[in-house]
Amino acid sequence: MLIDRYIARAQLHAFVIVFVSLAGLTFVVDAFTNMEEFVTHAAEAGGLWKVLGKYYGYRLISFFDATSAIISLASAMFALSWLERHNELTALLAAGVTRWRIARGSIAFAAIVAILAGANRELVLPRIREAFSRNAQDLKGNKDLPFEARYDHETEILFRGRSVQAAPRRIESPSLLLPQPLAEHGTQIDAAEAHWLPADARHPAGYLLGAVREPAGIDRLAPIEAGGRTIIQTRAGADWLEPGQCFVASDVSFEQLIGSSNWSQYSSTPELVASIGNPALGVGADIPLRVHARFVAPFLDMSLALLGIPLVVGPNRRGIFVAVGLCVTMTVFFFLVTLGCHAAASSYVISPSVGAWAPLLILAPLAAWRAQPMWQ
Repeated sequence: MLIDRYIARAQLHAFVIVFVSLAGLTFVVDAFTNMEEFVTHAAEAGGLWKVLGKYYGYRLISFFDATSAIISLASAMFALSWLERHNELTALLAAGVTRWRIARGSIAFAAIVAILAGANRELVLPRIREAFSRNAQDLKGNKDLPFEARYDHETEILFRGRSVQAAPRRIESPSLLLPQPLAEHGTQIDAAEAHWLPADARHPAGYLLGAVREPAGIDRLAPIEAGGRTIIQTRAGADWLEPGQCFVASDVSFEQLIGSSNWSQYSSTPELVASIGNPALGVGADIPLRVHARFVAPFLDMSLALLGIPLVVGPNRRGIFVAVGLCVTMTVFFFLVTLGCHAAASSYVISPSVGAWAPLLILAPLAAWRAQPMWQ
């Protein structure tokens, strides 16, 4: 137990130092690049440090998600190499302590980091993902961004617009192309703006269009139904609407409509599974791939740790710099295999499930083979 505490303490110190150093270097470069935008926004947000703290505080959580596995391996290599450098590893082996006993603390530390990373992906990031949609040039979220036309695959409505604004969830000059079953009053709806509204007691989830120009006289037109539900509500059938407004029901949220990657990258697994079952989205291979990858991620993180740790505590111990070089090579190979399988699944060369699990099927046996000498 004393050995475990000693190694775990050294590895925790190394993890914190490496994490803070990499995050600090990344954020300092980014902050100086965008300092003008931060200074401009600071006058309205309560000061420069408050703006920087909020902006990079959220991104620190995302940075942990992206780098936790690599930094966990790096900290294990540092802690175990520190034992080697001060001949403590040789003393432990001479005292009859097995290699597995020495490495156990580092492996447990890697497992804890993998669990924390999984909890972060499922519980923390989904709650703050909206903050990642705003970069330094759009801190308020009201900058006009380009909008690519996108279908609601359930109603077959094509959503078009001139631009979008993230914070108010607003589409500028929307133009909705309607399919034949919904074209009772014309083939399209043109308006000045559209806002995403979540479902409530008055209406389902969808988009509120204001200052409707086409079809003319929208307030006098009857609502349009399809599939047993009202798709287009007008003031003639919904007294909560203001003059010149109409409401278009859609199960495609604003994040999904504008094609933001944040909703899938930072959504929880239940949300991703629900999106696969949502007929309005027509998801491709990337969402099922991400769902499977969520289950595989902790095991891949452990495989990466078991690929690197034996380089230091294995029977064929090498110098520190040689071990670091081999560790970098192992890490590059690890990510080439993972990214290659994911790219093949995204390109429909292989199925999403195979693309997500194939890296584990390749790397886990390799990690077990690399770690096998430690059990002896």
